[in-house]
Amino acid sequence: MFKVGNETMMQILDSEKEQKILPLFRLAFRPFFLAASMLSVISMLLWGLFWAGNVSLASYMYSNPVWWHSHEMLFGFTGAIIIGFLLTAVQNWTGNPGVRGWKLAAIFAFWLVARLGMFTSTPNVIWMVVDLIWMPLAAGLLAHPIIIRRQWNNLFFAPLILVMTVLNALFHLIALGMSDMPLSTVSFATVMVISVIVLVVGGRVIPFFTWRGTQTEQITRITWLELGALVPSWLLLINVLLPIPNTISEVTLPALLAVTGGMHLIRFMRWRSLSTLRVPLLWSLHFAYLAMVIGLLLFAIHYSFGSVNYSIALHTLTVGGIGCMILAMIARVSLGHTGRPLQIKPIIVVAFIALMLATLARTLLIALQPALTIQAYVISAGLWALAFAIFTAVYFPILSKARVDGRPG
Repeated sequence: MFKVGNETMMQILDSEKEQKILPLFRLAFRPFFLAASMLSVISMLLWGLFWAGNVSLASYMYSNPVWWHSHEMLFGFTGAIIIGFLLTAVQNWTGNPGVRGWKLAAIFAFWLVARLGMFTSTPNVIWMVVDLIWMPLAAGLLAHPIIIRRQWNNLFFAPLILVMTVLNALFHLIALGMSDMPLSTVSFATVMVISVIVLVVGGRVIPFFTWRGTQTEQITRITWLELGALVPSWLLLINVLLPIPNTISEVTLPALLAVTGGMHLIRFMRWRSLSTLRVPLLWSLHFAYLAMVIGLLLFAIHYSFGSVNYSIALHTLTVGGIGCMILAMIARVSLGHTGRPLQIKPIIVVAFIALMLATLARTLLIALQPALTIQAYVISAGLWALAFAIFTAVYFPILSKARVDGRPG
């Protein structure tokens, strides 16, 4: 990845103009990491209370709790984190200043209005339109500096965001009764798109972070192994997104899930996970990546034999993989991009553990004790809310105030 030094960045940006921008809108990770975390706390508390018997709360869930939970966690929460991360990372990739100021505030405003609308209203075309604006805006602003710098290896993120926009539209059409496509089909496709993004980003940064964080020998990339992990990942995505006949997909889907999971597992085994056990910012990333691999393999078993429950495979991938990866990444990125040392407070370790326990409650507990399924939903939701509430409380002053070193960003 192309990187520029801080001195160069200071020359690119007009420091005086930078200081006039509200700190929250100086880089995309700030508003999106903070607000998305808050959203996930509220969403999970509502979800847990709903399953605890407070069915009247459905009126705050777009009048369709299952749809709302799936949509808001995939697009409202995860989508916001992805946009915040990519619009921040593109500055390091290209050397061009990241999206900031009124442009960033506009993207964030569309995201926020859509969230509030779906929290207080019933399905309406207005909220669909509002919710379909912020991602394409972000994709355009992401692609522009990448194209200028001809960094074609990073350009694929922009079309993936547009694919997520199409899937978001399908979600809304289902809610509006304008599509008879099964919600599970669209949500699974969305999870696969997100998973490929997370696997690509994780595969780039985790070995580097591990090498630097443990001060051990550099983890080298083996070309055939990298291709062996990434090629089936893209083929899996194509299989999920294209209208492939069921007779073919019944064979190719479980095969691609198995190969993708297996190759990423081999890749993961080279990353010296045991050396990270004393570094929470590292072992949390390793746990998340492994959970993603296990989730893919569980899906392969589900689609091959049906012996693994779909929901358990899904939540191994989403809570244990995507959720834990998000928490670990935003805890690290928020420190690095605000000029702070990469040292977390002990309470953040509690958040990491709470989210790992949320994963086990939502998957292993249900698998071992099916009679406790509803209780497991409530426990898992509560632990998720606790984890991101801790993050929100600790990182609010970090994300809402200027960098401690006085530099832009």
